[in-house]
Amino acid sequence: IGALKEVDVPLISPDVARNTLLTSKAANPSALKKQMDVLTEKFAGYEQRDAHEFLGDLVDFLHEELANDPSSDEKDDELKKSEESNSEDSDATVEEEKPATVVTTDLPTDEYFHLKVRVCLKCKSCGYSRSKEELYRHLSIDVGEDDQGESWGVERSLEHFFQAEDREVNCEKCKDGTFATQTMEIISRPKAILLHFKRFIVTQRDNGEMVLRKNKAKIPLKDSLSISSFFSSEEEKPNGLYHLCGVVHHVGNTAFSGHYTTCAKRKLEEESVEEQWVFFDDTVGQRRTINYVTGNETNQKNCYMALYELK
Repeated sequence: IGALKEVDVPLISPDVARNTLLTSKAANPSALKKQMDVLTEKFAGYEQRDAHEFLGDLVDFLHEELANDPSSDEKDDELKKSEESNSEDSDATVEEEKPATVVTTDLPTDEYFHLKVRVCLKCKSCGYSRSKEELYRHLSIDVGEDDQGESWGVERSLEHFFQAEDREVNCEKCKDGTFATQTMEIISRPKAILLHFKRFIVTQRDNGEMVLRKNKAKIPLKDSLSISSFFSSEEEKPNGLYHLCGVVHHVGNTAFSGHYTTCAKRKLEEESVEEQWVFFDDTVGQRRTINYVTGNETNQKNCYMALYELK
């Protein structure tokens, strides 16, 4: 981003790459951190910072930079000319339209991180409803347990996120309407789903001090995820599953202390077509199995973010 050019990004030597189970194309992440410090002071220094907030800002900065790239305007002009040419030739073979439930855009930040949701408010007094579309680049979902103490899976947390709820809001059509039922449904999906688990809860100590307590409930991740049940009834239910490709863990008890580690899928050999799970802890990389990623109890208690890719 910005001044982050290829020449500015030091590559890890092949010898070091083999020792750490990375590829020789892996970049030193310190260059990215330094450039983020140029763009914002939020993450300056070496104190504990929120990885979710960092990643969110990173995607936003990337999107802004790509959107302001002059070459993107040239692509838009070419697309308009192409559309005009197609409309003039009405007898030409019409290309099959892409499904409305899949986001298509020239910008990779939209292609991978653009979940479009329709939010509807329906007055509980007169029944008047109004809706708007909202963009989500990630979903922040609750961590919880059922009455029997069973930890919520990702699907249950998503159900809680999308469930209908009553909100106190004045109706635009009637005087008596002060409450409305809010519903949310997906109308288009991106190529990737980034989930942030809300582990930190605001609590008050005996002395009145407000602190962030970490919820260490286990999150039993699965290798695949379906979001079709959260789609609008007006849209065709999409095919395909999202598959887990990365997990960030927060090891620690508070929001202001601890350590981040990551498990991610990587191609460890250039000619290999299969990806393998690698555990990253600072500069250390180690091979891991899917059972370690999803079934390890410590990882389940520390899971903080999960990335799924549509395949």
